[in-house]
Amino acid sequence: MATDVRIAQAIGTLGCTVAANDQTLTVYQGGIATLSIMSIPNLILPARRPPSATLPFHDTPGTSTTHLTHQWFDLYNRGSRIFPGISAVSSLANLYALWALRDSPTPAPDIFGSSWSTCYLLAVGFTLGIAPFTGIFMQKTNAKLMAHAKRDDAAIAEGTEDMVLSSQEKAKRTREDSEVIELLQHWSQLNLIRAALPLVGAGIGFYAAVSSWIIP
Repeated sequence: MATDVRIAQAIGTLGCTVAANDQTLTVYQGGIATLSIMSIPNLILPARRPPSATLPFHDTPGTSTTHLTHQWFDLYNRGSRIFPGISAVSSLANLYALWALRDSPTPAPDIFGSSWSTCYLLAVGFTLGIAPFTGIFMQKTNAKLMAHAKRDDAAIAEGTEDMVLSSQEKAKRTREDSEVIELLQHWSQLNLIRAALPLVGAGIGFYAAVSSWIIP
């Protein structure tokens, strides 16, 4: 098999894996799955966990809810700048592999059919699926967390953050604060599902790569 095809297959598979869960990007809090597995659970830890506590451990976070959503918002912004690009590059690599193998027989026609299209298009579909999944299933949770994170931005910009709030506004802010932990946990669960999409794409791409190597 041509070297360019193998390179494309490697980029396609590794790119999907990086998007799903990459330990080499620790400066950006890891990959998509790492946000749910490590970042969010650590953000909502109490100030000090009792030695006798067992996981999962739930208690009052050691930081304010405003700071929590600010940290989440930073993670969200960093991820939104990194992972879509990685997914796009891996998808382009998979599409190139599909084009390069367009005239090659598949080793498992009962699975792929008579061409590689089904396999590679599935890999691309799962990988790029993080975008519609975010828009359809996570938009409402994202909007609430963003609104909380930016709640005081306008007042700070105008220098009115120290103004006395009405009782209605205080009650509203208290209600919003009480929802933050549940919103973060719900976001974490949805994000873990989202992380599975490029991981499935990586599995399909890996299977395609191994299968193509055994073609006579």
